Amino acid sequence: MAMRQRRLMMMKSEGIKYVPTDDLTLFSQNPRKIKKADFDRLVDSIKINGFWKHRPLAVEVEDGKMVVLAGNQRLKAARFVGLENVPVIVYYDLTPDERKDIILRDNINNGEWDFGELEVNDLWDDVDFDFIGLDMPKDAKKTASEDEEDKDEADGDGMESGDDGKDAFYRSMCQDVLYESDNDFEIPNLLLDMQAGKLELPFTPWGANSRLRKDVATYHFYVDDYRFEALFKDPVKVLDSGCKAIVEPNCSCHDQTPIAWGLQLIYKKRWLSRYFQECGIKVYADLNVADKFIEYNKMGIPKGYNAFFTRGLDGWMESLKSDLRVAQEISGLDRPNLIVYGGGRDIQLFCQKSGLLYVRDFINDKKK
Repeated sequence: MAMRQRRLMMMKSEGIKYVPTDDLTLFSQNPRKIKKADFDRLVDSIKINGFWKHRPLAVEVEDGKMVVLAGNQRLKAARFVGLENVPVIVYYDLTPDERKDIILRDNINNGEWDFGELEVNDLWDDVDFDFIGLDMPKDAKKTASEDEEDKDEADGDGMESGDDGKDAFYRSMCQDVLYESDNDFEIPNLLLDMQAGKLELPFTPWGANSRLRKDVATYHFYVDDYRFEALFKDPVKVLDSGCKAIVEPNCSCHDQTPIAWGLQLIYKKRWLSRYFQECGIKVYADLNVADKFIEYNKMGIPKGYNAFFTRGLDGWMESLKSDLRVAQEISGLDRPNLIVYGGGRDIQLFCQKSGLLYVRDFINDKKK
């Protein structure tokens, strides 16, 4: 082992430098693969944080080409995001054993996670483990203080208070409930008295930072679907965030989406939104659906509702105009409270002329 370590230290290499992504060649025999959800997380991480210089790609010069030995998935993600340059360390004159060491050791996680330590140490309190792709087991070790709290509850009068009481209330509301509906598909009605008003800041996408933050006023879900699919199983995470308002979870409904499946997605997002309203969070109705689902998406939004959000898309002005007409129809106002998220300069100018609030796209701004 000592001999191998000395050999690794003697490899010929240059210091970290930045090279164009187009000048790099993926390793054709890369032994690592990646799931789509993990690749999406990697892409989002680069969009939000940039490409970390402390994790450069390991590259070997071979026949005049710079071949990536370690970091192939990161290179793919960087190209997907549109980065022009990435940090690399270039190795020369590698032996077959040295080459294998770089390829294999870069992808080996030595040791195991101490989930109990991650659970109880204050150092990790603000870390969103879901976002970085680390699945915390449900049976992570409890601390002695937690055990003591459990004992106190068992010995007490059964009353709960503080955050525990909130959590119990939220979960008591999250049951198999049928809310009243004004349509044949029984899509739940939103509450007029819990519609959102002016956009309160900070405003941020769900999953773009630690969900343990307590200072975010408004969350939106114009992000990849995998980021919030878990909400349908446990929506209490949003409530625990302390936010005041949300934009309805936007489940992708394309023109190719079967109507039966699209109806299910609309039902789920409107049920979640009604549940959030019942628990004290105000809601913007999401209008960002394909033309095929516009009429279905109106269901459950009562007449007079005046809190709407949609996604602006470059080159899709007609879609925005259609969303504006829907907001006007439901609210009964020429200039409804419709907020447009992203889309570029043309979309922004349209919003200015139409009296709509335009908000820049967080992810794309980070990318630029």
